[in-house]
Amino acid sequence: MMVDRSQIRQHMDVIASDGERIGTVDEVEGERIKLTRDASNDGKHHHVDLSDVYRVDDHVHLSKTRAALGLAAAGAATGAAPTGAQASAKPANPLPPIRNPAVGGAEPRRNYMLPWVLAGLALLALILALSQCDNDDRGGVRTTDAAVPAVVTPRVAGAPLREGTLAYDLDRFMGSEDGLPRTFTFDAVNFDSGTANLRGEDDRDLNDLARVLAAYPDSRAAIVGYADAQGNSAFNRDLGADRARAVVAALASRGVPADRLEARTGGEADPAATNASPGGRFENRRTELVILKR
Repeated sequence: MMVDRSQIRQHMDVIASDGERIGTVDEVEGERIKLTRDASNDGKHHHVDLSDVYRVDDHVHLSKTRAALGLAAAGAATGAAPTGAQASAKPANPLPPIRNPAVGGAEPRRNYMLPWVLAGLALLALILALSQCDNDDRGGVRTTDAAVPAVVTPRVAGAPLREGTLAYDLDRFMGSEDGLPRTFTFDAVNFDSGTANLRGEDDRDLNDLARVLAAYPDSRAAIVGYADAQGNSAFNRDLGADRARAVVAALASRGVPADRLEARTGGEADPAATNASPGGRFENRRTELVILKR
């Protein structure tokens, strides 16, 4: 579902699906967003299709990465290789300069001592590590019984889960020893105002979530549905329950036993954003997954 274009305003940051800022809104032209030139390597305006926008709050959030949109990475070279004086120029200090103010037009002092400081810290860390070992009578080394962090091994088979999605985070949590219960907010699954109908664009997220839950057959979870503050509270409480039941049914149809899931409602309580704007109300029509048992 295409977002309401009236929510998109000039100077809003445009964020790719991997969290990278790719530019700033200049204006909306037809079915495209024109970006300002400040994030462009070629000094020209670039455009993003409105169909690639999946959410608008204080920023414009896209459903694709910069690469998928066909935009060059920030800072990528766009011209020919430097020649002459450019090629022979002294390379910049790889360490960030200490920002001392320039005096009389002099260049700010750089971190000439920082490499020595870092080398000293590395040496100190090595000495501390070696001090954790005890030499036995035969001259060998006996290590201490310090606990080794557990390696989380995801169980989900098939295509790799998309990093940064609920399914990806849930898979790693289920393979860890973190405490229960644990609440996750669905990053994409949402509802149109006043309905409990799941959207077609949410199928992929539901498929991935079902794959994770199926990989942990002893797990149990609660699905909590929420509503925005439009309408009366009793209606919103029932609407939240209907939305939770819709997600439970969707997961059950994808192979997750329904007796491992329970539907709950949060109604219009505990809003995640303001109800005074369309974007905020969209955020509040959310669904949460609460892991009760692994």
